Amino acid sequence: MVMMGALLASCSAESNAPSCPKVASAYFSPAATAINLNYETTTSANSYKIEHGPTGYTPGTGSSVITSNPYLQIDNLTPSTTYDVYITSICDAQNSSEPYKLSSITTTPSQCTGSVTMSISQFSPNYISLAFYYSDSSPEKYDVEYGLHGFAQGTGTKVSTTSGNYTLDISPIQPDTNYDIYVRAVCNGNDPSAYVKYQYTSISSCPKPYNLSSYNISGSCNAGSGESRAFSWSYDSAAPTSYTFCIVSGTDLPSATGGNSYTTSNQSISFSGLYCLWDAFYVRANCTDGSSSQWAGPFYW
Repeated sequence: MVMMGALLASCSAESNAPSCPKVASAYFSPAATAINLNYETTTSANSYKIEHGPTGYTPGTGSSVITSNPYLQIDNLTPSTTYDVYITSICDAQNSSEPYKLSSITTTPSQCTGSVTMSISQFSPNYISLAFYYSDSSPEKYDVEYGLHGFAQGTGTKVSTTSGNYTLDISPIQPDTNYDIYVRAVCNGNDPSAYVKYQYTSISSCPKPYNLSSYNISGSCNAGSGESRAFSWSYDSAAPTSYTFCIVSGTDLPSATGGNSYTTSNQSISFSGLYCLWDAFYVRANCTDGSSSQWAGPFYW
């Protein structure tokens, strides 16, 4: 009988033990926009639910993630802000522990307080070139998010680069279309600046030439015989059917017809004995769909 009582007592003690014990301890290290967690796992748990929100929030209404790792970095937090974190052991689909609570974890102040600027250029219908500048030292990287004008930030396409120059490959870029592009600098320890928003309208499907240049081959108007001069330009898109070249005087506007307009399939042209009052040129592309680009120029020499 005594042995029976001991056995019953033992069974009663075991029945009081939680079937899915909660985490016994946890440690954290805050950064400006992140909290790094490490916690003691239990042998019964298969995974852990980590939920966080501003201090005082109601559990179940915060942001959460489920992981089987004994560590987690909670990202996208606000600097100098206080959070509560709950860690719940999950043993199976119907069995989880009481949450382990970490109260009032305050993220550190941001050290990434400089300003970010960005320049945008596009010479090809397929690519947009971005150049970044940060006013306070050199950041670890730049984060870029882009999408059609009016998209909700957080739902766009995200890329990162450690370079101050980046070629943005939007496949495909829609011609004559408005885009929103957000950029921020990320300083030491995953500490980002605020996002800066830019709006950009992509070039047409028949973009204009660029990189116009000219140089003297020989002769001079001062010698009375005019000069020989070469002209060139660049074009990154699919080769057009031809280019229209127009040379003008002073502030005259270009024309696709007339004695000072010429058509060529090359990205350069040269003349000898030029009229001495001509001092600038324009060029435009004539594309395979029958359209023509805007005039590039004037280029003065």
